[in-house]
Amino acid sequence: MVIVQHVPTSVNQYPAAGLPFPVPARCPTCQAVGRLIRWGFYARWLFLGAEEQCRFRVQRVRCQECGHTHSLLPDFTQAHRRYALELMQQAVVGYLLTGRGWRALLQTLAPAPPLSTVREWVGSFAYGAGEILFTPLLRQLQELDPLATLPETPPPAHLDRVPDPAQCRRLQRAHRFFLLAEQLYAQVKAQFVRLHLAAAQLGRFLLHWLQNCARPPRLFYAPPRATVPPVL
Repeated sequence: MVIVQHVPTSVNQYPAAGLPFPVPARCPTCQAVGRLIRWGFYARWLFLGAEEQCRFRVQRVRCQECGHTHSLLPDFTQAHRRYALELMQQAVVGYLLTGRGWRALLQTLAPAPPLSTVREWVGSFAYGAGEILFTPLLRQLQELDPLATLPETPPPAHLDRVPDPAQCRRLQRAHRFFLLAEQLYAQVKAQFVRLHLAAAQLGRFLLHWLQNCARPPRLFYAPPRATVPPVL
């Protein structure tokens, strides 16, 4: 299991050996307090663009109560992903909110990943935000302030032209999810005035929000592949 840890620096400033994160007080599996111990490291590669990458170490911890191991993952990336979260967020925002076409979108990402990679990011975010996380986020906002006016900005017109109805719906909900996420950050910041994250770090905030809600800290989920029934 992954335990997201806040990193106050950029990816490039993160030391190769990894920051000395404090050991979390509670095991996320069995909830035992004070039973986690350091349990070595493993190496990860992180792609910062098409040809730029860095290698860093991730701290493991082990619970002496239940025996489960966990990874203390810096919040500039997501589990099972090889690119920096800010770059992935920039691509998703460029497509969902500004309505850029694929070629124009790639020109804003420097250095740009392959087009197939960016398409996969958008599809995975649409599935994660539109299918899995949309309702929990909406419920959280209503619990924080039942009288708050929620954003109803219509999605860009290019999302209506997506030929697959299911994907079109996911993209439209993912567009609203991002607007709702900005409102969630504003509401949380009103309670914790010392909280400060740049707009490009909204994804980091959402990873911590999901973790605090006892949900996997993931925003990008690969959609399930359609299966073809066997021919009898």
